[in-house]
Amino acid sequence: MTCVACRQASPGWLCTSCRQTLVMAPDQVRGGVFVRSAFVHEAAARLLVHRLKYEAVAGIADRMAMVLEPLLGTEATALVPIPRVTARRWKYGIDPAAALATALARRAEIPVVHCLRARFWVRRRAGTTASPRALPSFRLRMPAPAGAVLIDDVVTTGTTLVAASRVAGSRLAITFTASKSRG
Repeated sequence: MTCVACRQASPGWLCTSCRQTLVMAPDQVRGGVFVRSAFVHEAAARLLVHRLKYEAVAGIADRMAMVLEPLLGTEATALVPIPRVTARRWKYGIDPAAALATALARRAEIPVVHCLRARFWVRRRAGTTASPRALPSFRLRMPAPAGAVLIDDVVTTGTTLVAASRVAGSRLAITFTASKSRG
């Protein structure tokens, strides 16, 4: 077997070296949204997110969902994935939040509700003209049920999560990784 993070030989899905780099993330509040994350976005945890997000590694969402399930709690009625911009979903062949939500829903036996719609494309970097990066925005496809939990692969500044929360109305989010709090 091969370690999903470092790609070295391993007896399990993560080798001992990578497992030792995993740092539990504290619960945080980002823009009024309570965020529970499994790990700090560094070392092996960061590599796992990248394997899912940019390489669409088969089965990794199922492994990540195993870790996320205890964070869900009993009050969740549905999972709402925070959708990836359509152009990036096409480019990389995956919507990481949707993959995580689907895998987690199977384990927790609750529905996934795709109530958010992302833009087709957004400017990701400032570019040569130094024009500002576009802020994330979402449209509501259908109302989110009471008790819905937002699902995403990573929370960094919280801007995307807060934008999704404002539209969906959920104040609870679960992510695989979170960057360290800036304050």
